[in-house]
Amino acid sequence: ETMDSHFTYSTAEPKDRDEIREFLMKHFLVEETMNAATSITEEEFAPFADAVLDTSLRTPHSVICRDENDIIAGVALHSIHRRGDPVNIEPLGSKPKRPQINAIASICSECHNSIWQLLEPQINTVLELDIISVGKSYQRRGIAREMLEKCQSPQVLKENNIQGIITQATSYANQTLLQKQGHKVLKEVPFTRYVDENGLPLIKPLDETQSVKLFWKPI
Repeated sequence: ETMDSHFTYSTAEPKDRDEIREFLMKHFLVEETMNAATSITEEEFAPFADAVLDTSLRTPHSVICRDENDIIAGVALHSIHRRGDPVNIEPLGSKPKRPQINAIASICSECHNSIWQLLEPQINTVLELDIISVGKSYQRRGIAREMLEKCQSPQVLKENNIQGIITQATSYANQTLLQKQGHKVLKEVPFTRYVDENGLPLIKPLDETQSVKLFWKPI
C-alpha cells in the first residue's frame, strides 16, 4: 500500500467487491466511452461487471485508489488468462439485447477471442486489463498511470509467470496512455463497422474515440 499526496493505492481483495461494484455502476457505467456512446443500463452492464469481479479479485493484480476520505477514486481490474482457457462467448450475458449492446458484446468477444491467434505460440499466460476506471472528478491527476504501474510491475508479473499484458482499450485517452507506455496495437475494430438497418452508427462516442484497440506489451 502506498501514499501519493492525497491518494492511497492498495491491492483489491474479495472483501472490496461490493464497494468496487458500486463504484463501477456510479462511474464506469456512465463515463466509459462505449458505455456512454450506447447509454448502457445497469441491468445490461451487470453480467460483464460481475464476471470481471469474479475473475479479477481471485488474483493479486488489481488495484484500488482511494482519496483522503477513503472513497474509491479509481480501480484497475486485471485477470490472468492462459492459452486453452474456455472461451467466453457472452461477455454481456445470454439475454436478448438491444443492437447497441450486441455491438459492444461482439467487439469485446472479437478482440478477446483473437488474442491467442495474434500472439506468438510461445506466449501461454497473459494478464488482461479488464477495466480501468477513474471517477470523473479525479481524472487528469495521474491515477490511471499509477494504478497500471502498481499492477503491472515486471517483477510481480515474472514471479507469476506472466509473459505480457493484454488490454482492450475502448477510449481515446486510454489508447494514448498505453501507446506512450510502449504497448503495441495487435488489432483494431472500428465503430463504423456496426450500423443499424438505416446505416446509422450504433455506437456514437461523445469523444474522439473511433475504435476499440487490442494492445499487447511483453514483459
